[in-house]
Amino acid sequence: MISFKKILLITLLLTIFPLPIGSFAQTTTDSYEKLWSIIRNDSVSKENKLQYLEVYYRKAQIEKNGLEAYRALEKKSYLVPFNDAVVLLQKMQPLVSELKNDSLAGDFLNLNTVFYYEHRVFEKALEYAIESESFNEKTNNLYNLNAVRIDIGNIYYHTRSYEKALSYFTQAKEYHKTFKDENHRRSYVIALYSLGKTYWQLEDVQHLKETISESEDAIKLLQPKHQIFETAYLNYIKGGLAFLESDYASAKDYFESALTIIQKNGDFTNEHVIYLYLGKIVWNQNKKATAVTYFNKVDQLFQEKKFLNYELRETYEYLISYYKETKQPQLQLQVTESLIALNRQFEKEQHNITKTLHAELDTKKLVKERVRLHKQLKSSKKTYGFWLSILGAGLLVLTAYSYWQDKEKKKFKTKFEGLLQKIQSERKPETVLQDANKQKVNLEEEINLKEGTENQPEIFATKEASIQDNKSVALKATEKRLLRELERFEKEKVFLTTVKLDDLAKDFGTNRNTLSALINEHKGNFNSYINKLRINDLLKDLTDQPEIRKLTITELAEMYGFSNAKTLTNQFKAETELTPSYFIKELELRDLQEKRKK
Repeated sequence: MISFKKILLITLLLTIFPLPIGSFAQTTTDSYEKLWSIIRNDSVSKENKLQYLEVYYRKAQIEKNGLEAYRALEKKSYLVPFNDAVVLLQKMQPLVSELKNDSLAGDFLNLNTVFYYEHRVFEKALEYAIESESFNEKTNNLYNLNAVRIDIGNIYYHTRSYEKALSYFTQAKEYHKTFKDENHRRSYVIALYSLGKTYWQLEDVQHLKETISESEDAIKLLQPKHQIFETAYLNYIKGGLAFLESDYASAKDYFESALTIIQKNGDFTNEHVIYLYLGKIVWNQNKKATAVTYFNKVDQLFQEKKFLNYELRETYEYLISYYKETKQPQLQLQVTESLIALNRQFEKEQHNITKTLHAELDTKKLVKERVRLHKQLKSSKKTYGFWLSILGAGLLVLTAYSYWQDKEKKKFKTKFEGLLQKIQSERKPETVLQDANKQKVNLEEEINLKEGTENQPEIFATKEASIQDNKSVALKATEKRLLRELERFEKEKVFLTTVKLDDLAKDFGTNRNTLSALINEHKGNFNSYINKLRINDLLKDLTDQPEIRKLTITELAEMYGFSNAKTLTNQFKAETELTPSYFIKELELRDLQEKRKK
């Protein structure tokens, strides 16, 4: 006999959903497993999934099955608009409290973190992330803990705090790689993907290659349907690597192979990152009109969504350049306005997230730890006082660190402004040449006061001998000739090629010791002299030529004679106390501010 409860369930469901009997009525009496298999079926439309989920939820309500009710609401939250999903999350809260299941509670906190992050409600996402990390550490739920580590890493990634993001992603990767079940393996692949996109942004080619290789091995262990999905995202990362290596043909192939699945996944951010890079590829091939069709897709997304991720910002720099070059001031003005609006969005998000990360994430951790220690040590006032002092000191250190950060930002800004003034005042010959020429004029005046010094033999055997001669007699004819050779060397920018002291001495018609002594006396040591010339040239070009700011650090290193990006960065910092990335960013901000004034 059919129970009254079952009759009530069927009647209720058919009343709520007056669907054709053949298509839906039978499912109301099916098991949760059968209903769930329909809901998970990719061939079922979203509308039908929502109907089946409502059946599932009502069934769970009538049977007072809180766990299944939670399951239905969670799945539904992924399929409905933001405001409706917020209501569903609120309905899930009492279910979590009633079930008293630590694993479920941790999962619920993670669910909220991801939900609010994906909808760019960053402060809310951080609140749940902080609570989730604390709760899962307390309950020792390592799976949920490492899931939220990926979420926190993504938040750091969004604020371009890439080193901190790498730390969280690496912790999650190392945890998940030790397990063999499908859930852990998929989480392992997700952590690797997160590492890959971060190394891409850092232009760290070596670590990116290693991460791609590890990802290839990890994806092979997934179920076939998951392999297809994750391979698409891996191809997306491979496209980034190929672009960094200037292998544009391969980059295009990888991006296009990834595009279809990324579109099907509704991942519009990465879809438009692909459009950006496809545009950059054809732009580099001087097909600028074609490139603009890709860039306009990104602009259309911004007009529709009213937000973009930071990596899409450079789209507008290309569009402004193109419309300026093709003399289309109205379109140039439109995209300039879009870039201004986008910069305001970034500034607001960056301020809010950074403030929350430092003021809430770091500080709340310390405060929670202080509360825990207070409870643990309340029986011992002496011990409690000691630990309270330690934590108080920690809070002071954190405050001091925030103050130091602000001070450092101001210091860097001052250095940038000073450097810019110096560059602008040197529109004449380079400082290196000016100093050398001044020395040369002074020394030639000394020569005119001395008789018979013009024909003295070359005696620059050592640096000490050179210095002594300079103090006592005028410059020799050889020294004058070599200074003229160095002046020619600087004017012709031979220093941008690979230069060796032996080769330069041979080219100047002298020996290594003589040239080395002269350079040491007038220019500093040889390597410092060459690096200074290269960095000065790079500084002027970056200031005067906005188009080269779009090049990667690796490309700039190759163009200006450095062996790799790291060497360029180190020498740049040695000469300016700034990184090239910071200098370029400040130049872009300066140009934008000047455009707004016009």
